[in-house]
Amino acid sequence: MPPADVVDDHDVAIDDQDDADMEQRLINEEYKTWKKNSPFLYDMILSTALEWPTLTTQWFPDVKDVKEKNYRVHRLLIGTHTAEGKPNYLQIAEVEIPKSVDPNPRDYDDERGEIGGYGGKASSGEPPVIKFNIVQKIDHPGEVNKARYQPQNPDIIATLAVDGKVLIYDRTKHSLQPTGTPNPQIELVGHKEEGFGLNWNPHVAGCLASGSEDRTVLLWDLNTAQGKTLKPSRRYTHHTHIVNDVQYHPMVPHWIGTVSDDLTLQILDVRSAETTRAAVIARDGHSDAINALAFNPRSEFLIATASADKTIGIWDIRNLRQKIHTLEGHNDAVTSLAWHPVETSILGSGSYDRRVIFWDISRAGEEQLPEDAEDGPPELLFMHGGHTNHLADFSWNLNDPWLVCSAAEDNLLQIWKVADSIISQDDVEMPMNELDASN
Repeated sequence: MPPADVVDDHDVAIDDQDDADMEQRLINEEYKTWKKNSPFLYDMILSTALEWPTLTTQWFPDVKDVKEKNYRVHRLLIGTHTAEGKPNYLQIAEVEIPKSVDPNPRDYDDERGEIGGYGGKASSGEPPVIKFNIVQKIDHPGEVNKARYQPQNPDIIATLAVDGKVLIYDRTKHSLQPTGTPNPQIELVGHKEEGFGLNWNPHVAGCLASGSEDRTVLLWDLNTAQGKTLKPSRRYTHHTHIVNDVQYHPMVPHWIGTVSDDLTLQILDVRSAETTRAAVIARDGHSDAINALAFNPRSEFLIATASADKTIGIWDIRNLRQKIHTLEGHNDAVTSLAWHPVETSILGSGSYDRRVIFWDISRAGEEQLPEDAEDGPPELLFMHGGHTNHLADFSWNLNDPWLVCSAAEDNLLQIWKVADSIISQDDVEMPMNELDASN
């Protein structure tokens, strides 16, 4: 009898390395293709390599006009995710964005993958398209899992730390350069494990919600703080697994949406004293963990969920027994979601497949020619392929609504605006009765 097969760990390691090398070659080829096509896909784009990757990004709501200059100054909120032993920071960057852009493919820099220049002149003699500069670095204890500014006062910033604490910073009380010692204004203490769910209450200043790997959702009220630490005003235990995201409803003050590894979307009604059970629960919408949710800011009952099953669910809150629609186009877990700030039917999603996709849900159910179907479903409006590693976060700019910032684990932070020729023909309002729970 021949001897039983023996698995050689060395051979397995070589096979794994070969697979990794092949995958990296494919990623590099896709990136080269994207770079070549970039001049025709974007009105402007900047790729800048950060010293350390950021897991979080958010455009501030303000914008500053500069006298006698053809650009406006926008601000970005980012963090760091450094190697062990290296200091971490909450960071604020200023970004100079041209007021008007007439991109010229001749200005494409193949080496950097940019249209126009960065910190210099473009080949046509025009000023650089986008200029990026970090202007404030605030000491932070460990990686910044997520950072969000308070909508009523953007100088107040909340972060999620790796030890489970929610930290509150007033950026005006910190120097522009780090001191070497983290010193948040308030520490919110209540989570037992780290988390990534964080959202300010848009209706009441000083209130926010957080979700954690400890399976809880905590509510906080800074208005009751009397020292450097604060305990939660309420603790919800309605999920049975990791809580991945939380969001206040933008129109209904008493609703908070939460999603979890337990495969459920749940809606809390904070008017109720019940903390172990949500008011509304959506089950069976996804086959894997739900990573993110997004209430539509212009349509009261529309909500989207992003899942590790590679799909996005579109729901009507009035009937959560089943989804209205499923968006399919990502090739890996979908991790972030955000509706367009102006166009009701446009949804953005980010994924571990390194892509940011814009969807137009008003196209749901449209017939396609076979050759068009090869490019994706009818709802797929645009796919950004500029990153070479997992997408960490992205943000729509409120003052320039098609301008986006995206950040990935490849250290790249990209600021980009899709070519108007791509989106202008689709820039229409969606009759919301085209998507309802009866479909």
